Amino acid sequence: MHPLGLIAASVVERENLHILLQKGVSPHDFSLRPSDIDHLQEADIIFWGGPHIEPYLSGFARRWPDKVWIDISSFSELAKIKDPHYWMSVPATLAAQKVLADTLGKDSSDFQRRVEAAVEYSDRVLEPVRERGFFVFHRAYDHWVLERGLNQVGAFTLTPEQKPGMRTVQLMREQLRAGKVACVFREPEYSPALVVTVVGDLPVKHGELDPQGAYADLSRDGYAYFLTEMADRAANCLTP
Repeated sequence: MHPLGLIAASVVERENLHILLQKGVSPHDFSLRPSDIDHLQEADIIFWGGPHIEPYLSGFARRWPDKVWIDISSFSELAKIKDPHYWMSVPATLAAQKVLADTLGKDSSDFQRRVEAAVEYSDRVLEPVRERGFFVFHRAYDHWVLERGLNQVGAFTLTPEQKPGMRTVQLMREQLRAGKVACVFREPEYSPALVVTVVGDLPVKHGELDPQGAYADLSRDGYAYFLTEMADRAANCLTP
């Protein structure tokens, strides 16, 4: 996945890094192609999201135990909650990146400094809007929301494949009418039709968050930029 590629790119040269899920492709509806399996066979180290978020890799992890498999979800004890989007948790990310760096015989301290600076920046720009409520498109941001102390009121859907029921839609519209929601966030991979249907003509700001971080390049500071850009987008939409 691209966000894991952003983490790996901190210590892996671009020519040695292959991303199975390219930008804009969601792990929720992805299936491996024969060429993807070839890339897995050729790889020495596979940095992945774990069996819950990338179930299509689980069988290969059992089949090829001689390869180095670094599963970011194995660092779940460092996160405050159990949610499969562990690249959204800074402690889990730092720990997983360190294992990758150590495996390659490289230093992880530069990545840690960049991420810590991104967290400091994020907290600074988000401080004025921490109490302002918002809806996200789907439940991919829980680690980020909790670690940054934000007020996520709800999500349009648990996963992109599931549409909310009428009761959920009615509750969300009641929250919108009551002024409890300052911004609704869509995602670039999915049609905004669901968001438009729920919000209708109610006066609430719209923004865009991308849990895949497609806007960030695979570079040494790509993951840090992913964090700061997400903070900027949230702050811009939540600011009155």
